[in-house]
Amino acid sequence: MTRWRELEVPAAVVENSEFDELLRVWLGSDAVVTMQDLFGPNAHNWGMVLADVAMHIAKMRLEQDGISEIETLRALEDGYRGRMSEQFNIQHRSLTGRN
Repeated sequence: MTRWRELEVPAAVVENSEFDELLRVWLGSDAVVTMQDLFGPNAHNWGMVLADVAMHIAKMRLEQDGISEIETLRALEDGYRGRMSEQFNIQHRSLTGRN
């Protein structure tokens, strides 16, 4: 089995003390997540973090594979809905179930 290495901390983070690590994710037969609660009850900020991660993934797919950002974002949303439905038994069409 191929083992992935731990990601390197970007130089911009090492050189600037304003950055804080928020979470780490490990994938196997399930996901293991550790995180710091820097935002308290303000879940809105976590939504912004998820949006930032989604855009980084979309840009990576565009640069590495030529897949458009919107196509990747649609795939991410489909994956999100599928995971929420299959793993957590939550049925809805969006993050909030409003549409």
